[in-house]
Amino acid sequence: MQTDENVQAKGLLDVGDGHQIYWEDWGNPKAAAIMHFHGGPGGGFNDSHKLLFNPKKHRVIFFDQRGCGKSTPFAETKNNTTQKLIEDTEKLREHLKIEQMYIVGGSWGSTMVLAYAIAHPDRVKSMVAWGIYLGSQFENDLISAGYFRYTYPEAWERFISLVPREHQTDGTSITKYYAGKLNSPDKTEASKHADEWSLWETSVLTLSYDKTKMEQQTLGDINNVPVAMLETHYFLNGCFMPENYILDNIEKIKHIPFYVVQGRFDNCTPPVTAYELGKVYGENMTLQMVNAGHKRSDPELQAGLRAAINISFV
Repeated sequence: MQTDENVQAKGLLDVGDGHQIYWEDWGNPKAAAIMHFHGGPGGGFNDSHKLLFNPKKHRVIFFDQRGCGKSTPFAETKNNTTQKLIEDTEKLREHLKIEQMYIVGGSWGSTMVLAYAIAHPDRVKSMVAWGIYLGSQFENDLISAGYFRYTYPEAWERFISLVPREHQTDGTSITKYYAGKLNSPDKTEASKHADEWSLWETSVLTLSYDKTKMEQQTLGDINNVPVAMLETHYFLNGCFMPENYILDNIEKIKHIPFYVVQGRFDNCTPPVTAYELGKVYGENMTLQMVNAGHKRSDPELQAGLRAAINISFV
């Protein structure tokens, strides 16, 4: 494996409850710190996340949230809540002796950007996010209740085919069924359902739907298990936040400059959420809509994010 020469330091930080989180301090050590929140829940970070940043200009702290990536124990849902993830971020900030920082993230990472800022507004200089997700039941049902079955009917039919009819009544019932299978002691059964959960979700992420290519890239991926387990865990617990928690607490952070780049054709985290957030947030939030879907690699989304980061993080 090739070593990333831009990694200045890395390690595992013991954050309690039997969890250790993996982190990397990447880029220019003399620059102001940027804390990066990955998506999921359960996604982990990888080298593709680094493409948004310039290692000569930026110092970015990448870390795998509890249960994700190189953090241990892998795919663990016990003591894994939004509040714990915020606490872990604070422990990492303190460990690296950072007083104030920029924060950035997309999809579930945008949730963490907002939730962390609400908990610790004094630590945040400014924020950049994309694929805005506020953890509401409506947003969760977009995936688990198949709101996009009319756009991706064959993908939805495959996803729901594993679920007995009596469990197809609503998104929560479907999620509970999948969660039960994901936690099965039969690892083959768990992996099969993790694959199908991830394949359905991946289907709605892309603007370029290629069934064969998507199956080749998704099925059998080791990350399907933690993503599916942690997503169902968080969905079934309302992301461990009261409904409308973020919108109800925007007053605490609306003084913080916030730049959002949102895919106009994002079927996973639709632009209506970013739009409604902007109306509540007010003049310190800039919302840029681009012709892209949910994937960070979509050309217009990636270009918009690079520009936003260079504007916001100086």
